[in-house]
Amino acid sequence: MLRWLVLFISILTLVGCISPRVANDKPKSWPLAPLLVEQTRQLNQHLRIVYQNNVYEVIAATLLSAEHLKVSLLSPEGMSLLDVIYDGNEISTHYYMRKATSLPPEKLLADLQFVYWPVPQLQEQLPVGWKLEESIVDGTYTRQLFHNGQVTTEARFSTNDIWEAQIELEHKRLGYRLSIRNF
Repeated sequence: MLRWLVLFISILTLVGCISPRVANDKPKSWPLAPLLVEQTRQLNQHLRIVYQNNVYEVIAATLLSAEHLKVSLLSPEGMSLLDVIYDGNEISTHYYMRKATSLPPEKLLADLQFVYWPVPQLQEQLPVGWKLEESIVDGTYTRQLFHNGQVTTEARFSTNDIWEAQIELEHKRLGYRLSIRNF
């Protein structure tokens, strides 16, 4: 149990960790896009986070619908860690561990939207100085987020079908990588 508490707090620290230099370059409140209006989707995924030579793994159960986006994070053994619900306007969270309240859920939701939302819908939400592009680079579907001309975040998909793809997401400025594997 202590091992999972340490792991979970480490993951929360990772997701919430932004250096002051980077924090000054980003808007204080990153605008999330509206919910998807297409069919309901349920995703079960293995997330692998690499940060400062440490590897963290969790299971994510995600429900995308026109009414809300819900993400439940679980330990690899299935222990509930966190639920995040976004209704298109507000974010609500339920932490299953009292000391785990440092996770900024908007960062988790922003990563999900970066990967799965249609690019035009995301582009409408970007502040001045930010640009989002999609392309095929060396046969790989890629999304890149730029701030003042510099790539800050990049996602590479194993296939052009984003819902079936295995995804490698890299936050260049924050210094972490996220692998998303569907099962």
